[in-house]
Amino acid sequence: MTVTYQLDGAGVARVRMDDGKANVLGDASCTRLREAMARAAEDRAAALVLEGRDGMFSGGIDREVLRDDDAVRRAATLAHIAHTLLAVWTAPIPTVAAVTGHAIAGGAILAMACDRRIGVGGSFKLGVNESMLGMVLPTWAMAIIEGTVPTAHRTEVMLMGCLFDPAGAARVGILDEVVAADGFDDAVREAATGLAEVPTRAYAGNKRMLRGARAEVAAALVAAEMGPGFAKDARTR
Repeated sequence: MTVTYQLDGAGVARVRMDDGKANVLGDASCTRLREAMARAAEDRAAALVLEGRDGMFSGGIDREVLRDDDAVRRAATLAHIAHTLLAVWTAPIPTVAAVTGHAIAGGAILAMACDRRIGVGGSFKLGVNESMLGMVLPTWAMAIIEGTVPTAHRTEVMLMGCLFDPAGAARVGILDEVVAADGFDDAVREAATGLAEVPTRAYAGNKRMLRGARAEVAAALVAAEMGPGFAKDARTR
């Protein structure tokens, strides 16, 4: 996957994912995402926007990772993915997901790891369909989803494995808002610059208080939960 980085004049880092296909998450793509986040920290970016390309935010974990016969390598890659999404969720600066296409499974969780999620209207699907794939969500994924989706919608999102159009995703809390294509860029820019106005130390400290303890527990369980038994049923499909 190509991950591009650009810092605009307002101090907002724009990180764009594009592999020309489904923007799947694997070892290389997560390394590049972590590098982009590190660069944003070095540049003292005031906020970070994470985006895919038109039609595709991310299709989630690469199926080739799940099907890897090397159990040690598979577990290491899955752990890398988990820790990367937790890093997005606990990033000390404001994060905005600019969702211009499908966000499925781990791709939807990546979007939900961002502090604000703005989607564009269109015939796209968003959701966490792991239940329909025979997968049990690990603690780190549950933490991110529970931090985003209101209690009233968690059965629909987390247990039933429903996929939603953008309006439906906004209804259940996966997205914060859906904007028409002609106003999308302005909406993302306004969200990022608005969040960037919050004093950095206060934002980072309050996010740490809000998510830090849960993230530490989830991170400690990654090795056990993402080991050889993870997604066993899904790997046979």
